[in-house]
Amino acid sequence: MPTDRSLILRRSLFVGVNLCALVVTYCLTIRPVVSLLSDQADRLTQARAALSHYRAIAAREAVVRGAAAQAGNASFSTAFLPGASDGAINAGLQARLKAIADRAGARVQSVRALEPITEGDIRYLKAHLELAGPIATIYATLRAIEGREPYLFVDTAALRMPASPPGIALAEEPAIEAQIDVYGPVRHHAAGR
Repeated sequence: MPTDRSLILRRSLFVGVNLCALVVTYCLTIRPVVSLLSDQADRLTQARAALSHYRAIAAREAVVRGAAAQAGNASFSTAFLPGASDGAINAGLQARLKAIADRAGARVQSVRALEPITEGDIRYLKAHLELAGPIATIYATLRAIEGREPYLFVDTAALRMPASPPGIALAEEPAIEAQIDVYGPVRHHAAGR
């Protein structure tokens, strides 16, 4: 069977040109459409996740409104140190700090009031607490100070381990001494002295 080289060449050229046209068509039209649809699917998934998140927030509307109302009403909030004057609040703060340290097992060496500070619109009363005890009791005291209402914050803490006499082996956990400055927010009506 005789083969005509020009016929084979024309057929190969026809197939090659058509394949190139298909590749160009795919790259210019089909691939961008597939990419667009994929992006739309991702955006739709994100929108569904946001919608479910917003629905969960809307379902808690009553709780959120109640918490916002309670937070806005500072006269009933337990987040502030209670008391009618700075002196009464300072005394309460010092008694609270001593009770927290005693419950944690730390030995209170002294408690005294420091100068109040104001940051933004919030006034804070401060106290200085010196205590001693094993590391675990100091840690428990710090956790208890910052762990409940009214909100108390440890501003500075200086820890030191007293030197033990030479030649004496420690039979129990070593004691450390801590000096802690604590502050807590007060209501605006307590700012008058």
